[in-house]
Amino acid sequence: MEFLLLPVYIRLKHRHRSLRLKIALKGCMTLIPVVFCSFAFINLHETTGTWSGTVEETGFTTSVLILAGLIICFTADLVLEISFPLGMILFMCGHICYILYFFTIGGFNPLFLLIFSVSIFFTYSFFSRFKEAMGKIWPAYYLYACTINVTASVGLLLPLSIGAYGVLPAISACLLVISDYMLASNRLSGKRNWSDLLYLSYYFTGQYFLSLSVYIPVMLKL
Repeated sequence: MEFLLLPVYIRLKHRHRSLRLKIALKGCMTLIPVVFCSFAFINLHETTGTWSGTVEETGFTTSVLILAGLIICFTADLVLEISFPLGMILFMCGHICYILYFFTIGGFNPLFLLIFSVSIFFTYSFFSRFKEAMGKIWPAYYLYACTINVTASVGLLLPLSIGAYGVLPAISACLLVISDYMLASNRLSGKRNWSDLLYLSYYFTGQYFLSLSVYIPVMLKL
C-alpha cells in the first residue's frame, strides 16, 4: 500500500497542490507501521497481561517506547506538511524514543562510542558543504544530525547484543538515518526530483521494519 500511494504523493508534492490530500496520503502510509506495532502490543497484553517485557518463547525483550516513537513520527509526518521546523522537532523526539528503546533491549556496548565518533566526523563533512544555506539555524541541523547518529550507532550494534532479532531494527536505523540525510541535502541544496522518491522509500521501509521487529517475535510466541 505504501509504495502504491507514494508515487501519487510525490506527484502532488511537486505540483504544490491538494495539501489535504497530501496529508491524507502520507498519513495512510505512516499509519501502517503504527497499526502493525499496535496489533503486536495488544496481542502481547492479551496473553501476558503486560504491555512490555520478555516474550519468553523467543527470548525477545520489547518495550512500548518503540510504539511511542512510531506514533510520534506519524504525527511528525503530518505536521511536516504544514510546519517543517515543528515536524523536525517531533521527528527528533521520535528518534529519542527509538534510542531509548534500543538501549532498553540491547544495553550499552562500548563500540557505540567508536561508531558515534566516526559518524560525527561524517556529519561535519556532510553539513560543511551547506554552511551558507543553513544560515543562523545551523545548530539545529547539527543537533538533529547528532541525534539520528546516536540512533544509527546504537541500532547497528543490536545484532551483536540480541542476535537475529536485532537485524531488522539495525537495518531500520540505517534506512531512517540515510533518509534524513537525503532530506537535509534536498532541502539545503534545492535539489529534489527523483531523490524525493528515494529518501521517502527509505523512510517508509525503515518504519515498516521497526514495526516488524516487534510484530514478528510477538506473533511467533502466539
